[in-house]
Amino acid sequence: MKASIDAVERILNYRFQDKSLLEDALTHSSYLDSFSYERLEFVGDAALGLAFTNYVFLAYPKLDPGLLSLIRSANISTEKLARVAVKHRLFQFVRHNAVGLEQKVNEFTMLVSEEDGPVAHGGSMKAPKVLADIVESVAAAIYVDVEFNLVTLWKIFRGLLEPIVTLEDLQQQPQPVTLLFEICQKKRKQVDIRHSRDGEKTVATVYVDGKFISSDSSYQKDIAKLNAVKGALLKLSKSMAVDVDLFGIDGSFEIGGAKQKLHELCTKKKWSKPIYELAKDEGPSHEKKFVYAVKIPTKGGILCIEGEEKSRVKEAENSAASNMIRSLHEYGYL
Repeated sequence: MKASIDAVERILNYRFQDKSLLEDALTHSSYLDSFSYERLEFVGDAALGLAFTNYVFLAYPKLDPGLLSLIRSANISTEKLARVAVKHRLFQFVRHNAVGLEQKVNEFTMLVSEEDGPVAHGGSMKAPKVLADIVESVAAAIYVDVEFNLVTLWKIFRGLLEPIVTLEDLQQQPQPVTLLFEICQKKRKQVDIRHSRDGEKTVATVYVDGKFISSDSSYQKDIAKLNAVKGALLKLSKSMAVDVDLFGIDGSFEIGGAKQKLHELCTKKKWSKPIYELAKDEGPSHEKKFVYAVKIPTKGGILCIEGEEKSRVKEAENSAASNMIRSLHEYGYL
């Protein structure tokens, strides 16, 4: 056990005063004749939640509570914490005698390794809870060891959670179920997600205005629902296309006078005026390339998107505005 404790301390870059805390944090309840991480996991769930709440409150001073909750949930959910455990290979240090536990963890680890970048809302397999429990237990062990100091806990533990899911990440990866309902609500359509059984599997079926759209099955109900909704979004994106001729969008990607048109849109929607920021500046002085991002503060949060690489600042800003107008159409804001 000493080797495991030393290894985890190196991962955390922290030396415990009371190493028995970390020993408990790395002990599953199936490992008899020893304390398990259950009590620490109870504390870690609350401590990590509060530590991250403090962080997000300070990081987004003007954001409303609903969006703060979404950011917090994305960063300390079972799905996210399980991926933290996979990234740092924490399960290999856990003592347990649970039959089948290692197989489930290995299967999940293999699927995570095939993911393209961070996953904000779950992948193709529901995360084994044990992985999230380990992360919460280790957080609790630190919290108790530093005499219940949340600031110190966050300083030590934040690196383990990187990359932190930001508001911009969530806007680029909106929660599929929420997105489906929002899109259909704006189109005045009714969504119904029904569940049934097919042997040991759960079947999730999506209907819009009573018509079948998509279905998927899985041994896990949440995964079946998530995949069925993703399929529905893909199908609806083709069948619910909007007319964009009003904004002068021709066959090309760029929209002529997009900056002015976006400004007019924001005025009409009673949103704050668009804010353009330099996202990338590359190349020698005589061959500069620029990428600009445009942000629109709204009551529901900040809408943000980048444009294409251009040789002039004015063109880069217009490209960002073009992308924003297209995205506003695509997601039913207009």
